[in-house]
Amino acid sequence: LTMDLIHVTGNTYYLDGPQLIGLYKLDDTRCLLFDPGSSKLRAPLEETLTHHGLTPVGVACTHMHYDHHENTRYFREKYGAETCLPQLEADIVRCAQSLKNHLFNFSMASSRTIPRFQNLICPVDRVVGLEETQVELAGVPLDVVRTPGHAPDHCCFITPDNVCYLGDVLMTQDILKDSMVPFVFDMADDLASKEKVKGLDCNAYILSHKGVVQGSIAALAEENLQRVLGQLNACAALVTGPMPYSAFYAAVIQAMDLPVGHPLRAQHLERYIRPYLEYLTDRGDLTLIDIDGAPAVAPGEAHHG
Repeated sequence: LTMDLIHVTGNTYYLDGPQLIGLYKLDDTRCLLFDPGSSKLRAPLEETLTHHGLTPVGVACTHMHYDHHENTRYFREKYGAETCLPQLEADIVRCAQSLKNHLFNFSMASSRTIPRFQNLICPVDRVVGLEETQVELAGVPLDVVRTPGHAPDHCCFITPDNVCYLGDVLMTQDILKDSMVPFVFDMADDLASKEKVKGLDCNAYILSHKGVVQGSIAALAEENLQRVLGQLNACAALVTGPMPYSAFYAAVIQAMDLPVGHPLRAQHLERYIRPYLEYLTDRGDLTLIDIDGAPAVAPGEAHHG
């Protein structure tokens, strides 16, 4: 089983699978990978590279989520690939404790024992500092565009062919249509980053989920913005009276028919939904209260006490 290697322009390609993995050829035998995906993609990705006679000498990740970063350590250990993450993302994957700090609602034991979490912990050879706008990886200069929100320090990378690997800052129309609650870490940052990418002037854009846009990205960025704003309004409308956090989560899950089926999935969904609740509180749509000492929300016009 292999993945299709698709040419974009110049030395920039992508590998077509459940998501798009960026690839930049240094020459006929060496390449950089952008967001090499989860462990489920490892075998087909590696077989594809072998089929094309390519060895990964560098791995750049837009952020540390498992579906983008889980294979990074594997390619570092097996091929000696130089690893590169934005600063705050690198801080998260430093050790089990820092990972737990990010996975706030999972236990310390989960961070230490669940393979998917453990695979995220990885040495980072080149950290993209908070003020840096360019990074050199395996001798290749990459422009860096900081687009936080989906993750604390999400970044986009622009190859020397002026192709931007967008990671998860935007989704294509098809993915957007089926995304019930797109995940964000910080909603305000995410909305600002979607506005920011409207101003980029690249020849092409590779979206992890899932497609390539030639020319302007502005229209798609606006669609993404409107989708998130619509979901925020839908979540706010569910709060018609005082509601504990847990009831808010349950209301969103039921209204949007989100699949649960396992306690770990429920914990993930809590992390998905909470940033919406926090942003609606910050924006004034909801008011933070307590019910019998438990954190709760009420419609924005309500006042605690």
